[in-house]
Amino acid sequence: MRFLRTHPGFSMLWAINFTSSMVGWSMGIALSVHIYQLTGSALWTAILAATPTVSAIVFGHLAGTVADRWNPLRVVQLTLLARVVVLLGLFVVAESPVWLAILVFVQAAVQQIYRPAEQVLIADFVSAEDLPEANGLNSFASNATRLVAPALGGFVIAVVGFGWTALGMTAFMACSAILSLTLGRWFQQSPPSEDAEMPDGSKSVGTYLKLLRRSPRARGLVLLQVLDAVKEGPLSALFPVLMLGVVGATSTEMGLANSAFAVSAVVAGPLIGVVIKRLGYQLTVVGGAAVAYSLIVVLVIWPSFPMAVIAFFLSGLPFTVSWVGSQTWLLLTAPRSMRGRVVGTNGAVYSCFTLITMLGSGVLADMIGVRWVIGVAAGVALIGLVPVHLLLRSVPKPTDASAESEGQK
Repeated sequence: MRFLRTHPGFSMLWAINFTSSMVGWSMGIALSVHIYQLTGSALWTAILAATPTVSAIVFGHLAGTVADRWNPLRVVQLTLLARVVVLLGLFVVAESPVWLAILVFVQAAVQQIYRPAEQVLIADFVSAEDLPEANGLNSFASNATRLVAPALGGFVIAVVGFGWTALGMTAFMACSAILSLTLGRWFQQSPPSEDAEMPDGSKSVGTYLKLLRRSPRARGLVLLQVLDAVKEGPLSALFPVLMLGVVGATSTEMGLANSAFAVSAVVAGPLIGVVIKRLGYQLTVVGGAAVAYSLIVVLVIWPSFPMAVIAFFLSGLPFTVSWVGSQTWLLLTAPRSMRGRVVGTNGAVYSCFTLITMLGSGVLADMIGVRWVIGVAAGVALIGLVPVHLLLRSVPKPTDASAESEGQK
């Protein structure tokens, strides 16, 4: 809490993110329940679930460009207002599955535009040294709402119905939009974080691909995200099959195992800044991912409900520390002029690989078995950490100067 008190601009943005994340998780559950009750169709339910992934692929790079070329504060304020309008629209078209799907797609597109601008804004509110702690607290807010909000959404829709749930969540989102109007005072007073320089001394590398070509560290961090998508796609798609079909768990036990991840992930949030300062970025990022991926392999070898709970609980903390650390390090590696594009394009790349591996895992599972698909995918991700480690330990170029001092601590 001391960090929030000493960074008033970030603390206000954190409160906004906490509220909007609560709305997002609650409405996600309420929408999935409502669309299934309305249509009785698994296809419609799946379409709504896949919409955010498709939106990330389509709008990821564009969202990053918007964050770089426009004032990120204005982008955050406008997207929050747009989410209020979309939520109000869900109340209006509550009985039309087609319009619900359209508005969910619009909402996902708005959220894609919001995220890079929000990440750029956080980096402007705090120094490069404080950025890991800021992103860790942001992760804490997301995981804390993940624990509470789905149950809240399910409870509220059962009591008052979908329409009134959407109307109530609209009011909460309106509070976030109003709070965002106060951010200007701190945004104007806070100097931007130091910009990373390229080998030729310039402050811009032009394009995302040029950054990857000229920075081994950027290549290593992007490769890490691709490897995680290779692991996460099959795990997300086939986890119900693994638990219900292989382990023989009940749906309640499956939910408990899944929630165990968020329990330790919440604990990780406030610790991220300290861990990175003590261990450095490289050990935090690669080591955390190695532990998390290894636990998935162990679960596949010895599948059971107790092992699932243990594996997900133990992987929540190292994975979250690794993921947030890699996102922060990549943000510091990129020049200030293209941080939005880095965040947005990486989101699109991650979503694309996740979608491909999700679809592919469904086909392969019928051929070679669920355990083999999940296990091989996690094993590939684990082995892939070797080239990631080699890229991250490469002699840093000037583009990495803003993060190097932290990485060696």
